Amino acid sequence: MENFSLIVRDLRRSSNLFVPVSHLGYRKEDCSLNPNPRRQTVNFGVVLSSPTGRTGYRINGREFECTVPAFIFTCPGPEYSIPDPSTPLEKFFFSYPPETLPFFRFFSAPERVLMPFRGDFNLPELLDEIHRHCRTIRHPGEADRLDAVCMRLIQEIQLSAASGEQHGESGEESVYPIASYLDLHFAENPDLKALVRKHGMSYRTFLRRWKSVFPDPPAVCIRKRKLEEACRLLAETNLKIYEIAARTGFRDPYYFIRFFHAEMHLSPTRYRKLSGRAET
Repeated sequence: MENFSLIVRDLRRSSNLFVPVSHLGYRKEDCSLNPNPRRQTVNFGVVLSSPTGRTGYRINGREFECTVPAFIFTCPGPEYSIPDPSTPLEKFFFSYPPETLPFFRFFSAPERVLMPFRGDFNLPELLDEIHRHCRTIRHPGEADRLDAVCMRLIQEIQLSAASGEQHGESGEESVYPIASYLDLHFAENPDLKALVRKHGMSYRTFLRRWKSVFPDPPAVCIRKRKLEEACRLLAETNLKIYEIAARTGFRDPYYFIRFFHAEMHLSPTRYRKLSGRAET
C-alpha cells in the first residue's frame, strides 16, 4: 500500500446507515517528532509494524505497551504522547468528528486505548478492502461502502476487546464449532457423541467445557431450537402440522404435538390461532 491521506467528510453519502468517516490515511514510516498531546477528533489507528515488534502510548502520564499489529484509540479530552516518537511505525488511521464520541464511548477506557489484535482476525484483507474503496472514492456509493468497512473494522476491534476481557476455562473455544453446528442442524437429530469425537474431544471433556460456556446442556439447547423453529413456522407459514413436525426433526407428528404441548402448555393448532394464522 502506498502512503495516502484522504479527507472524505464532505463527500456525498447515499445512505445514513453508518457514521461517516472524516479522514483516513496510511503511512509506511510514520514518525511523530512533535505529537500534539490533545486530540480534536475521534481517531482509530492500527500500528501494522514497528522495528521492535511492539508499540507504546502514554495517556495522562500512564504508559501502555503491546505487540503489533495493535489498535490505538484517541479522542478529545485525555493527553496523549508517544514514549519514543522517533521510532518509525507503519500505521493506518481514520477519524470521525468529535461529536461522535458518545457513539464510541466503549473504547475510551484506558485499558482499551492500546490493544493487540486477536490472532484469527484477517486484518490485511479488511485493510485491502478499505484501500480499494479509497482508490475509487469519487464513484457513487463508494463513500458509503468505505463507512461500512471502517465500521466493520471497529466492530472487530470491539469484539476482540470483549473476548479478551472474558476469562473462561482453557479450551472452551473448542465447543463453539459444535454449538454452531447444532444451531444449523438441530432438525437432523445429530449424533452428538460422534460429532464430539470428530472434533477430537472426549464426551466428558466436551460436557465440562460446554458447561463453562452455556447455561443449558446440549440436549436442552436442541429442544429449545426445535421449539423456537416450530413456533416460527406455526406463526409465519401455512405448513401442515405434520410438515412442521418433519421440518423440526420429529418423525412422528403425534409425538411432536405432545412435545409442543408439554413445552408451551397448548396445542400447535391453538398456538397458531393465537398467533393470528389459521391452518388451511
